[in-house]
Amino acid sequence: MEPAVREEALESLRCGNPPLDLQVLKAITVGEREGIWNFWRDHYLDDYIACGGSKVKFLTGKPGSGKTHALLLMLEEARRLGYVTFFTSARRMRLNKFDSIYQAVLDAVDVENLVAAYCDHVIGSLGYQPGQLAPEQDFFSWAQAQGRAADSLRREIQEKLDELYQDRKINHSFAMAFTQLCAHRLGSRRLADGQKEILQEWLKGRSLPARALKPLKIFTRIDKYNARHMMASFLHLLRLCGRRGLCAAVDDLSALLERGPEGRMLYGRSARNEVYESLRQLVDDFAGFEGAFFVFAGRTELIHDEKGGFKSYEALWMRIQNEVAGSRPNKFADLFNQDLLLKEFFTAGTCLELQQKLNETFGLGSGIRQEDFHCLVENVSMLSPVRRVVEAIVNQYDAGGERDGEFCSQTGH
Repeated sequence: MEPAVREEALESLRCGNPPLDLQVLKAITVGEREGIWNFWRDHYLDDYIACGGSKVKFLTGKPGSGKTHALLLMLEEARRLGYVTFFTSARRMRLNKFDSIYQAVLDAVDVENLVAAYCDHVIGSLGYQPGQLAPEQDFFSWAQAQGRAADSLRREIQEKLDELYQDRKINHSFAMAFTQLCAHRLGSRRLADGQKEILQEWLKGRSLPARALKPLKIFTRIDKYNARHMMASFLHLLRLCGRRGLCAAVDDLSALLERGPEGRMLYGRSARNEVYESLRQLVDDFAGFEGAFFVFAGRTELIHDEKGGFKSYEALWMRIQNEVAGSRPNKFADLFNQDLLLKEFFTAGTCLELQQKLNETFGLGSGIRQEDFHCLVENVSMLSPVRRVVEAIVNQYDAGGERDGEFCSQTGH
């Protein structure tokens, strides 16, 4: 491991965050079999979502319980399975309007790659192999060089592109913008200078002047009223382009209850209720989506805070609450508590396994005994035992290897 990567990962752990380097993240992961991300992969991403279904999940837990860790591993599994992935924090993106979510998702998408994938589909449906074209050569010019008449070829290409416009699952304006980009790439109908960028920006939800859109026959803009229809169009298009769908994760949802550096709430009451209403609509509208898996993660205050949490907005709470509660974690639940999962598998033995993985990954010294781990795991705290164990191991290394009987007194346990 490169020293820079090692130090960056260690600094993340010292701050209570998982390392962003996926190789490091996997190397220090314990409880792979029990992990919620593996369950979501097997029962949703590789099954229900892959077949065109959609789902919204909420993940809660104490600070340091592994929520972000689980999200990052889930997204890695999703990429491996052929999904477009998206990750953000509620501290970085406003959630009170759905068009903000749409814009953030599309910002993370390479529209040019989607256009290329759909153009390959069109070329294949016309009886040609996309791999026959030379790099940077458009299909229209190449086919003419093979003896195809320009007029009949242009008509056939347009008929294939019109199938997208006639698809009832795709908004007409969305299809109009996307098919023009496809026609430009195929070479059958060229766009004027700057128009390609205008169409791409419109698809990403940017506000553009009407005079720029009128020559392109687009007379609407993407806003909070039609963003869901545009998202549904995008999701359907992903599957037409050979992708399995979208896997999106929004972390730090508990920012809805937090205050900024100046002491002011990051989200006022009205803005928070707008977020909850947006989430409520997302849950209700998901029947019309195709191949989408959304996970919103935050601290348990979202459940326990009756004045500002989920329970403060009854329309959302009624849809996501677990009607049957028990001491065992129900991994199929739409509202999943990570802390219940930790109670099942995170023992002193798991701590020793975690210590060994951290030692092997970072070259840390050993010195924390099993009885010390019992002290950490069993002690009630505002923090998850996972966070306390990781901090203890890393801090013990930073302090030069204090050991044994000194350990519990130094960590306050």
